[in-house]
Amino acid sequence: MKRIQFTLLFLCAILVTAPIFAQTLPQGPELPELMGLKPMHIAGDETDSFMEKTAWELVFMTPDQVKAFTAKLCNRANWARQILAEMEEGKRPEDNTVAQKLIDECKNCVTFLLKLGVIAGQHTNVQMKKNDQGAWTYEVTPAPEFRTNMWLTKAPQAKKKPDVMCPPVCMVNYKYYFCEQPFGGGNIPTVIDDDEMYVAQVSFVLLRNIGIVYESGALALLKKWYPDDQERFERTYQTCLLYLDSVTKAIENNDKVEIKYEPMPAAGKMNASMKAKVLPLEKAVTDKVVDCVVTSDGWKVETDATGTPIRRVIYGYSIVQTKRGKQATRVSWAEDYQGGGQYGALHAYGVGGAKFYVK
Repeated sequence: MKRIQFTLLFLCAILVTAPIFAQTLPQGPELPELMGLKPMHIAGDETDSFMEKTAWELVFMTPDQVKAFTAKLCNRANWARQILAEMEEGKRPEDNTVAQKLIDECKNCVTFLLKLGVIAGQHTNVQMKKNDQGAWTYEVTPAPEFRTNMWLTKAPQAKKKPDVMCPPVCMVNYKYYFCEQPFGGGNIPTVIDDDEMYVAQVSFVLLRNIGIVYESGALALLKKWYPDDQERFERTYQTCLLYLDSVTKAIENNDKVEIKYEPMPAAGKMNASMKAKVLPLEKAVTDKVVDCVVTSDGWKVETDATGTPIRRVIYGYSIVQTKRGKQATRVSWAEDYQGGGQYGALHAYGVGGAKFYVK
């Protein structure tokens, strides 16, 4: 009986004193999952992977959701810095364990915001600069040179197909377009199809939301914490704004690009025998393929340095149906050498050359 009474008294004492113990630990704003991670040590570790995933999840957030997420992140980070400052000033009892935890949180916050900056930077190769009036701009002399990159390599869940790419945005005659760069140089406006437009729109949303992160609190936080680097952080924000402006106008101009039709190259002697074989290979790449033309008259055998065959190749064109017409792309197909004069199954081999429209 005495043992039971002692146990009850001990439990009551814990319940009474627990709030007192809890009050000795700092209680701050809601802790976003991002801030509760271990500090990142190397690229690709658990924290880095989580930050990468969180960054790409911005694609699926509305502007209001991005603002709410940023508010939680910045409120917690500012609070953590305030607690650390009070510890340093002697206004709060120092606790090494708590202090290290708050330091790690601050590191994670900055690392995450810098990761967003890297993503923004990878979407455009334009260097933002301040002009003589202090306004942000980019250099366009001696001629307008502007190109952005469209990619989704880190967001497989955002892709319709893993092989979908989108032409970059460039400036031609002071207007933004999606462009191709031929081997001879220069920029040629091109019309992008639905899959490519999907990539452009996802990239647009990602950069828009990164911009919202910065303008809804992150930019002010970074400037306050790192005043010597405030121009670098602001450049990231300005890069997002420039990207959004250029891609918006390129999307608007997509249907205004004049299509110049070119004659379809003549079929070769192997077209009759090989067309039925190459067409399924191209349709496996995209279901928009409507035709193929084999332009080779015979096999081209590729050999190694000793003259031993590696494969034999034929060339031609794959034709897809787009909303603006039929578009041809130069492709090739090959059979790998098996030895003994025998070759294996036919497979898609290469894609090269600019696309062009045919009637």
